[in-house]
Amino acid sequence: MCRLFVQTIIATLFLLLIACGTSQDNGLSESEPAEETIVEEAPDQESWQSTVIISENGRLVAEVWANYIAVYNKQKRTYMKDSIHVDFYNREGKHNAVLTADAGTFEQQTQNLTALGNVIVVSDSGVVLETEALMWDNKQQKIISEVPVKFMNATDTLYGDSFISDPDMINYDIKNPRGYSRRAIPVEEK
Repeated sequence: MCRLFVQTIIATLFLLLIACGTSQDNGLSESEPAEETIVEEAPDQESWQSTVIISENGRLVAEVWANYIAVYNKQKRTYMKDSIHVDFYNREGKHNAVLTADAGTFEQQTQNLTALGNVIVVSDSGVVLETEALMWDNKQQKIISEVPVKFMNATDTLYGDSFISDPDMINYDIKNPRGYSRRAIPVEEK
C-alpha cells in the first residue's frame, strides 16, 4: 500500500514536470541543451534491517544483514547499504568469519559478493583484514581486494597493495607486502 502511494506520488510529479516543460518559453536559448531527466529504475523488492541467507545446494554459505536492501531482478543484483554485516560459514557449515562494511552488492547469477567502504573481515581463527573494497569470487572460492589492505594475525601486521586468499585466509598472497612480524626466525650459526 505504502509503495503504491509512493509510486503514485512519483508518477504525479513526473507528469507535472512534463506539463511544465511543454510551454513555449522554457527560458532556454536554442544553443543551450535542456537538462535530461534521469529516472532511476525502482527496485523489485526493498527491505530495511533485513537478513538475506545465501546457500549453495542447501548448504548455508552466508547470512547477510543490511540496514537497507534493494533487489533488482532484471539486473540479477542486490544492493545493500547503510551498514552491512555478513557471517560466513565453511563447507562443513561451521561459522568461520565476519565481514562488516558500509555497503555492498550481491550478484545473484554468480553468487559473488562485493563489500565497499570500511571493510573489515575477522576470521574465527583471529585473522583480521581491513580494506576499502573486497570481493568474494564464488567460482574461484577466493577473497580478493585490488586496493590497499592491512592484514593482521597473531604475529604479523602486513600492509599491501592487493590481497587474494582462500576462504579461511590461511593461504594468501599480498602484493608489495610491508610491515612487521613478531615471529621468531631461526638463525643458523656458521
